[in-house]
Amino acid sequence: MDLLPITTVRELVQELLRHRDVSRYSGILSRYAIPSHDLEPYFRWNSRHYTRTCIHRNEEFELLVICYEPGQSTSIHDYNSQNAWVHPVIGEVVEERFIQRPDGSVEVAGEMHRHLGDVSQMTKDHAIRRFSNRGPGRAVTINLYAKPMSRWRVYNERMGDVRFVPAGPRA
Repeated sequence: MDLLPITTVRELVQELLRHRDVSRYSGILSRYAIPSHDLEPYFRWNSRHYTRTCIHRNEEFELLVICYEPGQSTSIHDYNSQNAWVHPVIGEVVEERFIQRPDGSVEVAGEMHRHLGDVSQMTKDHAIRRFSNRGPGRAVTINLYAKPMSRWRVYNERMGDVRFVPAGPRA
């Protein structure tokens, strides 16, 4: 039955492989019961920047664990026309949403605090984001990208320029 909780990373990957319809990914990810001990083999911590560790990657999707020390954040980025889902499993992350001005610069359009168990979905039309761990403890998210992502657009808030770079720090 599709409404049963998913209790392991292995079950999560199996469900994603079984239901290859992108419209079902959010529901599948939200059923992950978040046993942090199950994710511990994927935790990578770095005092200088957040880390990205791949759980599974194929031609259809990529599933990652993102680890943030207190005060760490991503660059302002989009997903290079990818669909993406972010699911906090430890702590809280702040999702800042940006809009691009006609001159190419970006400005904050709003922010949302993403808590344990939330699933935030980004579509290719509204995907300029920055995620931050503003709390006193560590934060971890599971990120799902359909199609896998090897590069993204990074926006320089001060200079107003945009460039393609390899996707975030990998552990």
